[in-house]
Amino acid sequence: MHKPRVWVLPGMGADSRIFRSLKFPWSATFLEWLDPKDGETISSYADRLLNGHDIADNDLIFGYSFGGIVAQDWASRNKVQRVVLLNSLHHKSTVRPFFRLLSLTGILRWAPKNSVIKFIFFLARLHSKPTSQLDLTIEMMEQFDDRYYRWVLKEILSWNHPTPLCPIDVIQGEVDPVFLHSTYEEKRTWTLKDAAHLSFQTHGQEISYLLKEYVDPALV
Repeated sequence: MHKPRVWVLPGMGADSRIFRSLKFPWSATFLEWLDPKDGETISSYADRLLNGHDIADNDLIFGYSFGGIVAQDWASRNKVQRVVLLNSLHHKSTVRPFFRLLSLTGILRWAPKNSVIKFIFFLARLHSKPTSQLDLTIEMMEQFDDRYYRWVLKEILSWNHPTPLCPIDVIQGEVDPVFLHSTYEEKRTWTLKDAAHLSFQTHGQEISYLLKEYVDPALV
């Protein structure tokens, strides 16, 4: 069996450039998003994205935001050593009440074109200081259109939260406006003080340290 590797999934619409400030203590493979097919679920999307790679039982999947949801869904059907979440939705947690309310309104069906993108960019900037890295993140997210973001939000709000076959490590921002704090697996949960949703920009050194020293140190 080869040495453990980490497969890295970015947040929705982003790509591997958002992880410039992170140092992974394992051999890392950065995965990029595919365009979803009509009517595709998170599960079928996760399978299409990940099944083509030789992900082994002793590997890790690191998922930021939407990437963490995709990672957990795939890990509910496939064996890996663990999934590491960064500012994501734990499979035992629920979305914020505000987002559940949005789902009930059916806004994703009738909202004007590009309004969903504007809303997502607003959330990305919330509690985040203006920086060149923030500008780069917004720029890379512009590679996908309104249809993609509507699909992502719809699938997150309708996700059935399957239980992964492996342990889950959680790194979360203290003031993340997108996902609620996880209260599960407390011994494997770390909170980044004053970190918003884009914690990789502001707390890269701290996240890198946590990965090296605490996320299954036997692998280092």
